[in-house]
Amino acid sequence: MPTGLAVAAVLVPVVLMLLRTLAETVLDESSGLGAALVFAGEPLVAMLAGFVFALGVTIVGSARAGRSGRSAEETRASLTDSLKSIAAILLIIGGGGAFKQVLQDSGIGDAIASAAEGAHINVILLGWLIALLLSLTTGSATVGIVSATGIVAPLIGDGGGLEASLLVVAIGAGSLGLNYVNHAGFWLVKESFGMDLTQATKTQTAVQTLVSVLGLMMALLLSVFA
Repeated sequence: MPTGLAVAAVLVPVVLMLLRTLAETVLDESSGLGAALVFAGEPLVAMLAGFVFALGVTIVGSARAGRSGRSAEETRASLTDSLKSIAAILLIIGGGGAFKQVLQDSGIGDAIASAAEGAHINVILLGWLIALLLSLTTGSATVGIVSATGIVAPLIGDGGGLEASLLVVAIGAGSLGLNYVNHAGFWLVKESFGMDLTQATKTQTAVQTLVSVLGLMMALLLSVFA
C-alpha cells in the first residue's frame, strides 16, 4: 500500500470523530446531516470505517498487482497474516478490560476514594496519589482521572488560576504511573513490540512511572509560585 493511502487509512477515523465533534458543537443533532455525522463519528463506527477503507485499498491494490503476477492466494495469505499479528493483542486487551471491570465492581476504587477524603496533605500531592492508586487498582487511567478530579476539585474552592492548572497536571501524571499488567495499554505496547513481561515492565511501567513522578515534582515546584 502506498504511504499516502496508509496515512489516509489512519486518518479516516480521526476525521470522522472530529466531524462528529463539530456537528455536536455547530449543527443541530436532530437534522439529517448532524445525525449522520454524529453516528459516523462514534468511535466504533469510525474505527470500522477506517478498517473497511484500509481493507478496500489493500484488495484493490492487490488486484492491480495480480495483473503483474501476484495470485489471489498470495493476497489472501497476506491479509490473513496481517490479522494474525493483532488477534492476540485484541484478546489480551479484552481480558484486561474484563479484569478492570471486576476490580471496579469490587468497590476498591470507592474504598480508596473514601480513605483519601480524610487525608490532610497537599492538594496537588493528594490528587496525584488518588489518581495513581485508582489507576493502578482499576487498570484504567480514565477512572483514576475522573475519580480523583471529583474528590479534590472541591478542595480548591471557586478559585482557579495556577493552582487549578497544576492540580490538573498532577492528576493526569498520577494516572500514568505504575502502568502494569491490569492496564490494556501495557499489553498493547508489550505485544506490539514483541517484548516479554520483564522487558515490558522495564520499559513501559518504568517509563510511565518516571513520567508520572516527574510530572508531580514539576507541579509541586511550580505550586510555590501559586
